[in-house]
Amino acid sequence: MTVTAEAALAGVQTAIAAYAHAIDAGRTEVIPELFTEDGVAEITGQGTFEGREAIGKAYGAFVPQAPQLHMVGNTLLTSPPGEEVTASSSLVFFARGEEGWSVQLVGSYEDTLVLQKDGSWKFSKRITTFK
Repeated sequence: MTVTAEAALAGVQTAIAAYAHAIDAGRTEVIPELFTEDGVAEITGQGTFEGREAIGKAYGAFVPQAPQLHMVGNTLLTSPPGEEVTASSSLVFFARGEEGWSVQLVGSYEDTLVLQKDGSWKFSKRITTFK
């Protein structure tokens, strides 16, 4: 299947947005389904989680205790478009406290995503780094 850069970028951005919306809404049970069966989530300071079961268990501990917001941008494909792509994105994480919203951390995502038969993209590897 021929994949254009525009189609790959749109699919990658959709997967990234689905991830951010799910985690911010506390729907962490959705996160493993955004990964391939053998997907890997590597999170600085938290560990490396391999496979949907391990990813689900890890993200189950990340249910927000207060309103939060992941803002992801500057997503750039770092490989030629195909049925597997790599992408790099910037991340800013906000939390709302008693005095309003504040930046909690800044970081980046280094992602590898695979095109699925249904046209969706799933993470095969997501590396989250905080700066």
